[in-house]
Amino acid sequence: MADGSLSHFKATLARKQERNQKRQARSDRKLMHNSSRSKTEFDFPKLSESELKKVKADSRAKMKLEKKKQLTKFLIVMSILSSILLYVIFKFS
Repeated sequence: MADGSLSHFKATLARKQERNQKRQARSDRKLMHNSSRSKTEFDFPKLSESELKKVKADSRAKMKLEKKKQLTKFLIVMSILSSILLYVIFKFS
């Protein structure tokens, strides 16, 4: 006679079915995420040539301003750090 009882065998089958259901649920979630990679279409208004040029110019101006701000922040931080470094060097040498 085989080791184990019928109740143990049934419990083993139930656990196996639960694991399979969990595995299937995970794969279903992955499939749902993968299916959302379809291209999204946007309904942008059609711009005339002059409006398009204006939008591009505004965008470039904003980018230039942002670069200037970043450069200014970088220079301020670097000047502070270099002054601290110079202070430490001259103070303790």
